[in-house]
Amino acid sequence: MRVTLDTLSSKLQSTLTNLTARQAQQQTRIATGQRLLQLSDAPTDVSAIVSYRSTIARMQRYATTLDGALAEQTTVENALSQISTSLDSLRTLGIDALNLANHDKWSVFAQHILSGIRALIDAANATHGDIYVLAGTRNTASVLIPTSPETTSLPFELVQLTPSGTNPSGLEVRFKGNNEPRYIQTGDGATEQVSITADRIFGAGGTALFSMLVDLYNTFAYNPDGSPRTNGQLPSQQQLDHVAFLVKQLSDAATQVNYATAELGIRTERMARQRDQLTEDITRQREFLSRLQDTDIAAATIQLQRDQLAYEYSLKVGARLLNISLIDFLR
Repeated sequence: MRVTLDTLSSKLQSTLTNLTARQAQQQTRIATGQRLLQLSDAPTDVSAIVSYRSTIARMQRYATTLDGALAEQTTVENALSQISTSLDSLRTLGIDALNLANHDKWSVFAQHILSGIRALIDAANATHGDIYVLAGTRNTASVLIPTSPETTSLPFELVQLTPSGTNPSGLEVRFKGNNEPRYIQTGDGATEQVSITADRIFGAGGTALFSMLVDLYNTFAYNPDGSPRTNGQLPSQQQLDHVAFLVKQLSDAATQVNYATAELGIRTERMARQRDQLTEDITRQREFLSRLQDTDIAAATIQLQRDQLAYEYSLKVGARLLNISLIDFLR
């Protein structure tokens, strides 16, 4: 009789232990939202889960890269807008200087041109984070090492050279960066150019436009013999013709900037679409992953309640079983 009771007691104890473990498991699934708490819960799903997680992580890296690139495009767009504004102002100055009433004020116009050159350089040295966006792949201060007469670690710098017959002011704009485009990876085997090179905006070497503007400044500031122009001195016909020619070049340069801005807009739109597509794909992959690893809260709650009822019922049965006497068995 003692053996029979021990057997029943062991079975009851085993049932209670299993029910307690199942309740704890369901509670953990509800609390964490995870259906799979260990590999043995669904060994056939492990490979698919790992694949989905890897795909999502890779897509998130691409999306993050695109977000950074789009932010940089905004910086470049602002820089191009400032450059365009400066060029328009310089072109207007050139046109006004050709007006007969202003021929005796060219020395004043020269100072405005010089201020415009400096404003243009400031816009060309635009930064996004720690990089100079128009400096190609040499775009950080650590690699933009100045050499005399340069004094700064900026990509574009106005320096003073020894005056000459062709450059009576001795001014020159130096470019320390390069014209190599930068690319980012936007997908598996897919890349996108993220930079606009200086030569695309400022012409050959990234400095041709600045050389032309220094020429315009020299024409306003100096006489044909190289002596500084004073107020009231009138320009020669040759100088008038040369300024008209430079004003036409300024118009062409402004057009180039507009083309670059349009290309930037197209590129930005393309990257924004790629980012949106990645966002949709990530959401879809997460849904697939969720079906495999996430807890069905309603089903888990119902199962928890069932296990709780079974546990309570087993306790009642156990209580009655342990109170059975020899007389109860003889009946």
